[in-house]
Amino acid sequence: MPPDAPAAPVAPAAPIVTTPPASPQPPQPAKVEAPAAARPVPGSKAWAQMTPEQRHAQLRGPENPRARGYSPAIEQREAAAAARGKAPDPAAIDGTALEPAAPEKVQVGKYEVSEDELAALLDRQAQDDLRKATIPPTPDAYKLEISPDAKLPGSAEFRFDATDPSLAAARNWAHSKGLDQGAFSEMLTLYASHIAQQNLVIAEANRAEIAKAGVNGPQRVDAISKWIRAEIGDADAKPILATMVTDAHLRFFERMQQKVTNQGSASFSQSHRVPADTRGIPGYENMSFEQRRHAQDQQFARRNGG
Repeated sequence: MPPDAPAAPVAPAAPIVTTPPASPQPPQPAKVEAPAAARPVPGSKAWAQMTPEQRHAQLRGPENPRARGYSPAIEQREAAAAARGKAPDPAAIDGTALEPAAPEKVQVGKYEVSEDELAALLDRQAQDDLRKATIPPTPDAYKLEISPDAKLPGSAEFRFDATDPSLAAARNWAHSKGLDQGAFSEMLTLYASHIAQQNLVIAEANRAEIAKAGVNGPQRVDAISKWIRAEIGDADAKPILATMVTDAHLRFFERMQQKVTNQGSASFSQSHRVPADTRGIPGYENMSFEQRRHAQDQQFARRNGG
């Protein structure tokens, strides 16, 4: 710098500002977290006041995020939603939309029922009251008849014997069990169908056996039936005729009829019979039976000096 150059002005020194030290903050009290509410345990009063959904949620615990696995169906729905230009519905992805909402239930005493359950209970009670109103007052009031629309095998007609002790026992049992007339008739229909089916099978077998007896089988059966009735009467003949169901039975009774009729004697036969002596009778071949017998008697008288 040249000696004659004026000196540069010197800037005044900046004042020093001192900040008083901050006063120490009082210590903050430690935060005390409130204890978590105790979870109700099964069997406690709080557990009994919980709804079924709350009990299930507590028993299941928090959801495990690792439990969600790979689902091709979810990816397909997400891809289809992206192609349409809208975000996929979360409910459709996790499947909650497919689950029906739980019906609302009401508290009835100590029971919780929904509207559908209550309607089913009332309907069942109404049906039970109607059934009780149709129960006969006494066992003897049950009618011995099958169901009106029932059809027995072979279009058979069935009649019940009111004096049968088994039917009296059935009436007492039905009344003790609270059966109405319709249910009792259905039970009788089952029994009548069973008996009618058995009779149908027996009748078919009987027709097959009669066919074995030949074209005159019915006439033979009728002749034997009349003979047995004539021998022992209708009352005793009925169970005997019931056993005549085969061709062997028919042939047996026919042989018995033959033996009784002949009283043990042998049947008549022309075998081994000595023929009449027709010698000395002119024109014998052209005579009638009476003429031949007359000529034979005259010949016998002449030979014996009669």
